[in-house]
Amino acid sequence: MLPKPGIYYFPWEVSDGQVPDGSTLRTFGRLCLYDMTHSLVTLTAQHKSDQCQLRVCTKLVEPFEPHVDFLYMVLGDLEHEEDGGSVVKARLLTCVEGMDLSLLEKAILEQRLYLQKRQQPIGVTGTWPTPPRAPHFQ
Repeated sequence: MLPKPGIYYFPWEVSDGQVPDGSTLRTFGRLCLYDMTHSLVTLTAQHKSDQCQLRVCTKLVEPFEPHVDFLYMVLGDLEHEEDGGSVVKARLLTCVEGMDLSLLEKAILEQRLYLQKRQQPIGVTGTWPTPPRAPHFQ
């Protein structure tokens, strides 16, 4: 069975504890620290006036060549730790330096809006909306 594709979350949502434990997620941030001995990367992201940090376990993606202050995108599973922190177990860690972050944030918000509109009311399963009738030409 294939792993889940991952839902986009903003880094500040992950670091604020808004993402459930065990969730498959996609997020991004600038690499500020790489601890090779513990296979941990710290990503940072600016949100308004706050700077959030996100720890990422890199055991499944090593070896890789880290570039400090470069933008990275991560796909992985979130695990909460006993100390109250959390770590993303990376399945994919990609350098995306040069990506337009404001456009990415806009795309994430648009995707959420689309998926929210697409959701059906609770209790309605297995039904598809009726397609519009084809125009009748005479």
